[in-house]
Amino acid sequence: MTERTAPEIRQIPVSDFDRSALPPDARTPGTEAFEVAVVTHFASHYAARGWNAAVTVDEEFIRIVAVPETGVEPKEYVLGLLQHGFLTDALPLLEVLDGMLDDPDIAYNRGVCLGELGRVGDSIPVLQRCIQLDPYHTDAHVALGVANARSGDNEVAALHLRNALEQHPDNLFAVRNLAAVLGNLGRYAEALPLFRRVAQASPEDPILQLGLAECLGQAGGKGAKEATRLFERIVKDHPDHPAADAARTALNRLGAKELHDRVSGQPRLDAVMYMRGAMETFAKMPRQEVGEIVMEIAQLGQSGLAINKPEKRYTLKRLPGEYSGLELVSMMHVGFRMFDPNTDPETGLEREYQMALSMSGDST
Repeated sequence: MTERTAPEIRQIPVSDFDRSALPPDARTPGTEAFEVAVVTHFASHYAARGWNAAVTVDEEFIRIVAVPETGVEPKEYVLGLLQHGFLTDALPLLEVLDGMLDDPDIAYNRGVCLGELGRVGDSIPVLQRCIQLDPYHTDAHVALGVANARSGDNEVAALHLRNALEQHPDNLFAVRNLAAVLGNLGRYAEALPLFRRVAQASPEDPILQLGLAECLGQAGGKGAKEATRLFERIVKDHPDHPAADAARTALNRLGAKELHDRVSGQPRLDAVMYMRGAMETFAKMPRQEVGEIVMEIAQLGQSGLAINKPEKRYTLKRLPGEYSGLELVSMMHVGFRMFDPNTDPETGLEREYQMALSMSGDST
């Protein structure tokens, strides 16, 4: 089998090009004579090696694509680099090809490559060029939606993602991203059917289930109960996945909301009392022992503490007695703040903590 040779794809700034190799009357950049002389120079150079070369010249760059007789076609070669993850190697080659060719696929891949390398702002005009070349390039509309969302322009992102779905309604990647964008815009009623659609298509994907649950929770009303069930299922089915941590936080938030709803949004004085008691108890203990108690409560919380069911009781290995879920969460809040005053324990009980501090005479 004959080994195929990689093409040479490069660009040279006109200002860096050694014009001494050109005829004296063709050394002025910007003239037709200069352009013809440069093209002839490189075409002859590669022809002597048995290669075919395409050369373009503009005000800034000389661009060259040269392919040997047994060489890989340039576009195929660059796309192969992308497929194997060699983004930094592919990008300069894509820039050359995009400068030479009106090829929407080249522009699209260049834009995506820029975005993947963290240059999101630079990717947007390149992807816009792709759509100018091919208004029906659905993947470019999706990529533009993603890039604009990452840049914080969710309204424009939604526009491009809707365009993609008008062209291909079954593009679930576009559906997924449009759902997220609408959620970012606070348009949960519009986002909800989209989240349902992608979550139903991938029922074992915890990230998609999390997105649906968070949208349900934000939408309010009857959705809160369904959101709670989904968050609990994520924690149960995917306990070690990062989505489970977000689900636990959300469950704490929903539990705290229900807790306060029961007293018309007022502070929970029982939690304040629990916190005062924890402050007094922890003040008499070594810090290491306090840390062990707090970590034990946090581990119990991994499977959920029923803070709205005072009849359910819990025990701790390191502290005698029986405790309600709300009492344990209150103790944990105090413990976390004791070790790091700037931390957010994400219990929804910060008002109660501040009240307990003021009642104990501690202003920290």
